[in-house]
Amino acid sequence: MRNYKLPVFYVLLTVATGALMGVEALLPLALGLSLFIPALCYVVTRDFGILAALFLSVVSIGIISLSEGWKTSLDISAFSLLGISTRILKERLKTENVILVLSLISSGITIFEDLFIGLPAEVKQIPWFTQLRWGFYFLSSVVISAISVGIIALVSKEDFGFKRLKFDFWIVPIFLISGFLSILRWTPEIQVISTNVLVGVLGLFIVQGFAIFSYYIEKFSVLAKILTLFSIVFFPAGAIILAVLAGIFDFWFDFRKLKGGKKNGSDSA
Repeated sequence: MRNYKLPVFYVLLTVATGALMGVEALLPLALGLSLFIPALCYVVTRDFGILAALFLSVVSIGIISLSEGWKTSLDISAFSLLGISTRILKERLKTENVILVLSLISSGITIFEDLFIGLPAEVKQIPWFTQLRWGFYFLSSVVISAISVGIIALVSKEDFGFKRLKFDFWIVPIFLISGFLSILRWTPEIQVISTNVLVGVLGLFIVQGFAIFSYYIEKFSVLAKILTLFSIVFFPAGAIILAVLAGIFDFWFDFRKLKGGKKNGSDSA
């Protein structure tokens, strides 16, 4: 029997998140709640169909648009779109490619807002970010997409095989070439473009690195898991650097032995 409370809860969560985004002091709470929108939208799409999910999403976004404005509704619509897209792509693509497509969708919406709305005045005063924002748009979209897929896996109780995630080798030459060109100062235009590409590709290595971490953390004792979690929370910069390094060198050392040997038997996402 279908649980009709789920669609209602999805609409309420979506509308409430949009309302909270309009309050600057509650923006962190809104951002946290927004990460659960793709998961609920995914389950609604799975249990009730894509048309029902689209209808409920349009209704929710319409309410937000009337109360908070179209910019906030556009921000929220990206999360609903992630949920529907994940459901469509899950059986067709590997998890890493699902995350890549979701990242392109999310960063595309952000770029649309940038071009047609513009940057906030306080952001324009940071020259280095203004030049590198395209790369950071993609990097943040990759991370948000990966987190969304993880929450979807937990809420839907489906296996996405996140611990086996590994992007294709093509990201390595892009990383090396963009890194080399980003240090050449004799062509400023190429340097800026290359640096943006480099920053964006780092997002893929970060996600792959954390997939490696999750593969091994599962083998830890409860105490070791807690200590690892606290280390990530209190030293995020160090965790990100380690994730990038793990993601890069995984292409040569195959830390999880995915090309051969034993795989983790319990591959819950």
